[in-house]
Amino acid sequence: MDHLSSSARLERIRVRLLQSLHTARRVFGHYLKEIVVALVLAIVAAVLIERYEKNLQTEILEQNLKAVACLEISDKQQRVVGLGSGVFVTPTGKLVTNYHVIKGAADIVARLPSGAFYVLKGFWDADEKTDIAVLQFDATETPSVKGLGDSDGLRVGDAVYAIGNPVSLCGTVSPGNVSNPSRLLDGQRFIQFTAPISPGSSGGGLFNTDGEIIGITAASQNISSGPQAGLAQNLNLAVPINSVKEILTGGASSLQRESPELYYSRGNLADNRKHWDEAIKYYLKALALDDTYADAYIGLGGDYYEKGQFDLEVASYEKATIADPKNRDAFHLLGTAYEDTSRYKDAIDAYEKALAIDPTYKDALHDLSVVYIVEGKSDRAKQLVPRLMAVDKGWGIELRILLARLK
Repeated sequence: MDHLSSSARLERIRVRLLQSLHTARRVFGHYLKEIVVALVLAIVAAVLIERYEKNLQTEILEQNLKAVACLEISDKQQRVVGLGSGVFVTPTGKLVTNYHVIKGAADIVARLPSGAFYVLKGFWDADEKTDIAVLQFDATETPSVKGLGDSDGLRVGDAVYAIGNPVSLCGTVSPGNVSNPSRLLDGQRFIQFTAPISPGSSGGGLFNTDGEIIGITAASQNISSGPQAGLAQNLNLAVPINSVKEILTGGASSLQRESPELYYSRGNLADNRKHWDEAIKYYLKALALDDTYADAYIGLGGDYYEKGQFDLEVASYEKATIADPKNRDAFHLLGTAYEDTSRYKDAIDAYEKALAIDPTYKDALHDLSVVYIVEGKSDRAKQLVPRLMAVDKGWGIELRILLARLK
C-alpha cells in the first residue's frame, strides 16, 4: 500500500479546499441576488413584526387605560369622603375594586379618563377578608380590560404594570416587576410587586405584559425610617385576580356570596335612596351572619331614627358600642340617641366616652357643650370653648356667644 508523505497529504487537502471554495463562489455568485433579496425581506419582516407588536401593546395599554375608573365615594349626606380606583372587567358595567375603598359608601361615581361617568346601581359581591368588592354600575356599555390573566402562573421577575389614580391623577401607568407572586400576610395571599402606587391607587389594576389583569392593587407601605424614609417604596401588594375570577365568569366563588359586608353595603345603598325598611332588612341580614358587626348596628340606628323609633335607635347604638368599644362614632351617635329620648345625663356620658377615644372630635365637643347647657352646667360648657375653638373656630365662637347671652 502506497503511503503519502505528510507534505503530500497537506497539498492534497489544500487543493480540495481551493476546489470547494471555487465551487461555493460559483454557487454564491449564481444565487447572490436571491440571497440578498431574502436577507432584505427578512430584515423588513423583523422591523414590521416589531412595529406591529409595539402598536399592539400600545392598543392594549390604551384599552386598559380606558377601563380603569377614578371612584368618588360619597356618604349619606352626599359628601365626597374618599377617592380610589376601580377596574371595569365586563362591557356591561361590572367593576372590581378593593372593599376598603368603598366601605360605608352610600353612593359611588365611576369617572373614566374619557370624561364619561357612571353611577352605582348595586353591589354584586363584597368581602372584607379578601378586600374585594364587585360593583354593578348603571350602564349597558362600558370599556373593559383586555382579559383576565392567571395570577397562579406568575413568577418572580415577571414584568407588570399598574394602572390607577394615585392622588387623584386618573389614568396613571407605573411599570415594575413581581417581587413575590404569593406573599402571605395576615393569613391572606397577595402579589408583591415593585410598580409604584400611592393613595388613590387602591382598587386599580395590575397587568401582565400581554395586557391581562392579574391583580387588584391593594396597599403600599413606605419605608418609615433611615436615609430613604418617605422616598422609597418598600412593599406594594395586589389581590390575585384568581380570587375573583370565578365569580366574574359565573362559576363558584372564593368570596362569600352572602357576606356581612355585602348586606351592609346594600343597606348603605338603600339608605341613600331613603328606603329605610329595605336598609333595615339588609343590616339585620348582616348581623345574622356576624352579631359583632358594629357598622351594621350603626346603620340600623340611623334607620330607626329616620322612622322615629328612638328606643330601637338607642338599642342599636348601644350594641354598636359593645361590639366596638373603641369606635368614637358609635359613642357619639349613642349620645345623640339619648338626646332623642331626653336622657341627657346618659348623653353626657356617651359624649365623654367618645372624647376619651378622640379628644379632638369636634362633633362630640359641640354636642357635649349643648347638653351641659341644657343640664345647667354652663361652667363645664365654658371649659370646652378653647378645645372647640381649636378644632372648629366657628362653633367655638357660637358657644362663647351663647354662654355670654345666658349670663
